[in-house]
Order: sequence, then structure tokens, then C-alpha cells
Amino acid sequence: MIAIRFIIRLVALLLALFLVFPLVILVIAIALKLNKRTLNKKAVKFWSKLLCYICGLKLKIRGNIQSKPVFIVANHVSWLDIPVIHSYKLAGFVAKEEISRWPFLGWAIKSGETLFIARGKHESRRLVLEKIEERLNQGRSIAVFPEGKATNGVKLGRFHRQLMQAAVETNTTVQAIAIKYIKRDGSRNKQVCFKDDEKFVSNVFRIISLPTCTVELTFCEPIDTKLISAREVAQTSHNQVATILAENDYM
Repeated sequence: MIAIRFIIRLVALLLALFLVFPLVILVIAIALKLNKRTLNKKAVKFWSKLLCYICGLKLKIRGNIQSKPVFIVANHVSWLDIPVIHSYKLAGFVAKEEISRWPFLGWAIKSGETLFIARGKHESRRLVLEKIEERLNQGRSIAVFPEGKATNGVKLGRFHRQLMQAAVETNTTVQAIAIKYIKRDGSRNKQVCFKDDEKFVSNVFRIISLPTCTVELTFCEPIDTKLISAREVAQTSHNQVATILAENDYM
């Protein structure tokens, strides 16, 4: 059964990458050229949902998605977090520079207005912060994983506040998203995260061999950034996500 599931999903993934994805990229390129952001959103949303479906993910949401531009923060356990969020809200993610070189996924992520940051380089962080503020002032949503890296999901890491300063300086509403990967029995799916020193392709192969998994996104109450510091935003959003993740002994 596992072998059959793996083969079916692998074939579907390859067909999607070589037949559907080039068309999606073409539509996005046209949308950007003609400044048709609604078309861009639809293309990214379509591709994201298709990718999640092929990987055996059932999407479920709780809470209210803000229709206006927001600064999104979320917990981070898998590369799937990006297409999962993009299935509902187009936002320019801030991701580590290495992801831009990942096969296929790197191209897909770039198409979603991603900003890449070189970890440990102050100049790179400063430039990204300026670009974040520029996009927020243009009324475009931004998303970050404030833990700074993907975790194994056992414990929620500290939310770093540096990039949240852009939301404070532009008075942009912050909305936290708690992401849960849940198995059929209701327990946390520990198999979606990267294992120690696991390569990206190996992780993809393991995911497409797994049984169907439910991904629950909880859109938390928006945080007004007026008269509040970036440190307070980080702590408040961390508490919101931690509360959701603690439900039903998920963590």
C-alpha cells in the first residue's frame, strides 16, 4: 500500500512540476507584467493547493483570515508551511537564502514574492527589513517564521522580534497563524519535519509516502501595532500560537 501510494503521488508530482508548474509561472509572469495582482494571487493559490493535495494534505482553517494586508507570523516545522499558507493568503515570505537554490521548490517560492535573507549577515538583514517596509507601505502582505528556522515541532521556539519592527514602523496589523499537522488518530504528525541532516529530496519522498494528513491553520486575533513595541508583538503572537499548539496535547 505504501509503495502504491508513493508511486501514484510521485507520478502526480512529476506531472505537476513539468506540465502544470511552467504554465503557472507563465501566468504569474504575465500577471506581474500587467500589474494584475489578483491573477497572481489566484495562480499562487491554485499551485499551492495542488501541491498540498499531491502531498496528501487536507487543509482545515479556524479563525478569520484578514482580507486587508497584514504581517503574518507562524510556527515553522516543514517546507510545506509556505504552500499551506499560500493556499489561503498570498504573502511575501522571508526565507533563508539556501531555499532559493532548492530544486523546483526554490522557483515556486520565488514566484510567491519571497524575500531571501542570508543568515548571520547584518547587511542582508538590513536590506530585507527595508524591502519589507517598502512592501507593507505598498499594501502587500508579508509573512515570516519568527523562530528563525524549521523545528521538529516538539517545542515552540522563541519568536525573534527583529523583522517585526517593520510592522510596528508601518503600523501594519500582525496576524499569527498556528500550524498543526495532524494524523488520522488526532495526534501530531512527527513525520513531516526534517530529520537530522536530511536532504530536501529525501524529505519530499518520505512525505509523499505517508498516509493522508490534516493540516489545521488557526488564524489568531489580529494584533494592532500602534502604541506597542516589536518585543511586545513578538511575545503576544508567540503566546497566541503556543496556546493553540497546546490544545489537545498536540505538542
